[in-house]
Amino acid sequence: MVGCDSTPPPVERGQYPLPKDVLITEAPAGEYGGLFIQTETTQPTTFNYLVPNNLTTSIILSRMFDGLISYDPIKAEIVSALAKDWEIADDEKTYTFYLREGIKWSDGEDLTADDVLFTFDTILSDKEDPETGRVNPLYPSRYYSKFKFEDGKLEVKKIDDYTVQFYTPSVYAPFLFDLMNINILPEHKLGEAHSKELFFKSWTTQTGINEPSEIVGTGAFVMEVFRPGERLILKPNPHYWKADQDGKRLPYIDRLIFKFVTAANTEIVSFATGQTSISGIGPTDVAWVRRNEALYDFTIHEREPSTSISMIWLNQNPGKDEDGNPYVEPYKLDWFQNKLFRQALFYAFDREAVIEATFFGQAVPIDSMISQAQKGWHNPDVRKFRYNPDKSRELLKEAGFTWNESGQALGPEGNPVEFTILMPAGSSAWEDLIVTFKENLNSLGITLNINPIDFATLIRKMDYTFDYEAGVIGWGSASAAYDPSGSKAMYLSEGVYHLWHPKQKEPATEWEARIDELFREQEQILDIDKRREIMNEVQAILAEQVPFMLLVAPKGYVGIKNRWRNYEIPPAGITTWNLEEFWTPDPQADNQQLDR
Repeated sequence: MVGCDSTPPPVERGQYPLPKDVLITEAPAGEYGGLFIQTETTQPTTFNYLVPNNLTTSIILSRMFDGLISYDPIKAEIVSALAKDWEIADDEKTYTFYLREGIKWSDGEDLTADDVLFTFDTILSDKEDPETGRVNPLYPSRYYSKFKFEDGKLEVKKIDDYTVQFYTPSVYAPFLFDLMNINILPEHKLGEAHSKELFFKSWTTQTGINEPSEIVGTGAFVMEVFRPGERLILKPNPHYWKADQDGKRLPYIDRLIFKFVTAANTEIVSFATGQTSISGIGPTDVAWVRRNEALYDFTIHEREPSTSISMIWLNQNPGKDEDGNPYVEPYKLDWFQNKLFRQALFYAFDREAVIEATFFGQAVPIDSMISQAQKGWHNPDVRKFRYNPDKSRELLKEAGFTWNESGQALGPEGNPVEFTILMPAGSSAWEDLIVTFKENLNSLGITLNINPIDFATLIRKMDYTFDYEAGVIGWGSASAAYDPSGSKAMYLSEGVYHLWHPKQKEPATEWEARIDELFREQEQILDIDKRREIMNEVQAILAEQVPFMLLVAPKGYVGIKNRWRNYEIPPAGITTWNLEEFWTPDPQADNQQLDR
């Protein structure tokens, strides 16, 4: 165990042979040693990645577990991982994966095809509810729905100890991208819990505190210490399956340390004062952090704007609550369902002013549902809305809106144009955006009321009660950053995250029906260029119809200490994607940080 007032014990290396199918990395060979320290504002909620969790949990578990395949953000391509190779049959529905022979779990047990089958059995298992007759997943997770198709579920078959075959009932183009997010789990550790339907109660945070060695993976690191509210420490996996060009088993660093802090500004301050190895830095903090570059020997690197999307939307749900009350007043629903009204609001929004005032010019307007950082999928030719209040008035007049003598905008039935927007509380960036939007609309005679609420309440209203008029939120996921099908639940009219009118039994409009048709079509074509053409049309329809007003994407910045080698910062995504290759010629530099 690593103590707060002691030098960490040495890491034993080289005591186990490399696997037969070891992966030799391309980066220049380095040397062993050093602590890599980063901060997180939230703590892990579980060490079982199938249990719904937060971003911090996902980041930590990505260091401890691997999937069959992975993604190289520099090359922008899918690459081998636990599987050394794979092939797709002529039917475009059969995928065969060949595992690397000789890989062992961190406790020394062999990784085989049985572990792959076990992992997918936990994902795909379901049972019938005796009261309702409905079939529900045994362990509800976002992965269950990904591998359930109209024609049936994904089939997984063992060919031999190192060969696994998957069969999708219909052609499903995003399959490899979805597979990237599935980490393989050890049957010898979790099989009994699964057989007793206790799988979700396995590998809790209590396991991490009391028995960290019980959490067995194939990733570069294993858990050494977990102290809630303080830190989590990982050490090298002695059986890791990657080596450098000199044949040395990776990773190089001796400890990966996550320090838990209570606020985002603490994370940045810790880095700017030399206490951590790396940190993301927002546009508003870049200038003052940069003044410390020479003193604490780090460099700030600029990245592409975020792949995440932020948006304002109007509630177009025509439904009613249990008491028969409409979710939205009928006359307001008429406004919200009018494309001209939505376009007018978007033209009224001075996003450029927010970029200059809030982000110091270090952001860009978002024009498409697919971020410009996703260059292969982004359509740069969609309709763009820039601040134009005259155009707003023109569109409102065309839609039947008028103004009284005091300048108050009136709807076609004479009602004053006023509505309320729900905003996540506690974010100054959200507040600046929405206050600017409010002021812009006020100049048109439209009253916008702002209601800051906690995030959980916002989600509940979005997903269940639908009793609101407008909202603002950010949207993004790891899988969506690589393939648009990661956002399927937003695009499809039946989707639970089809924000403006979710869970439709039938598409409410012709344009939503067209998006449904196009989206399902692109999922059944393996030719990625054809898929991108189809998604270009989807983006164009959304930009024209404006079911949501897209906001701004701040430019990304990351600071990293200069003593680290072999890092490659991708345009977007996780900066430390190849952390196992990081090394330092000064391995003793941060040992004292364990005392802080």
